[in-house]
Amino acid sequence: MKWFRRKRSLQIKPKLIFLGLIFIVIVASGYLVFMLGDDETKVALTDSSSKVSLEVDLSSNKVLEWQNYYNNNDIKGNITIDGISDFDYPIAQSIDNDYYLNHNYSKEYDKYGAIYADYRVNLDSSKKILIYGHSSIKKDVPFNELENYYSSDYYKEHKYITIETKTNRKRYEIFSVYVETNDFTYMNMNFDNEADWYLHLLRLQSKSLYPIDVELASDDEILIMQTCSKHPDYQNYQNKYLLIVSRRVKE
Repeated sequence: MKWFRRKRSLQIKPKLIFLGLIFIVIVASGYLVFMLGDDETKVALTDSSSKVSLEVDLSSNKVLEWQNYYNNNDIKGNITIDGISDFDYPIAQSIDNDYYLNHNYSKEYDKYGAIYADYRVNLDSSKKILIYGHSSIKKDVPFNELENYYSSDYYKEHKYITIETKTNRKRYEIFSVYVETNDFTYMNMNFDNEADWYLHLLRLQSKSLYPIDVELASDDEILIMQTCSKHPDYQNYQNKYLLIVSRRVKE
């Protein structure tokens, strides 16, 4: 009985070797078919990989990505804050300042709305850009992040904001943080001359909750981010808007 088992095991080994050789031949044949195949086959394969990489490159613009994701051409830009990896959001814009107050990026009713630009501005060319968004003590919404700017230490770590459109990328440096309760001239878009514009900038800077050493110029472009303040010091005011005011960094 022992001899029979031993003989049988010796017979199995040649079979395994034979199957292994067949496998090697099949793999080698497939490789040769590719290497020696017609040029059209090779071009089709290499072109396919090129198209994939090309599509990735074309879709790298965040605004196009947001528009495609939400199927919404009202998305005109993208906003980020330096040092906050998860603050990276689309900017919508409608024909008024009411629609995205209670509609999300998919144009569905949502009391928390979306981040959106004032209908009067052009994200590429306006000298002043106004961006609005809700904050909330009940829900985690993007502009809750702005409440951290009550701290000057937080400002020092996150003082730059970037706006990106389909064709442009603009970087801004914060020069004022404050809560407005009754003076809404910060929303003015039209100024008679350069001197009036410069005085407007200085006034915005003078209202800051803490000193920010940024030198302003009469040809500065600015960005204002607005949300409702949740700070306890302002809870008794009917209107209480936290404003993060920044100037475009000249590159």
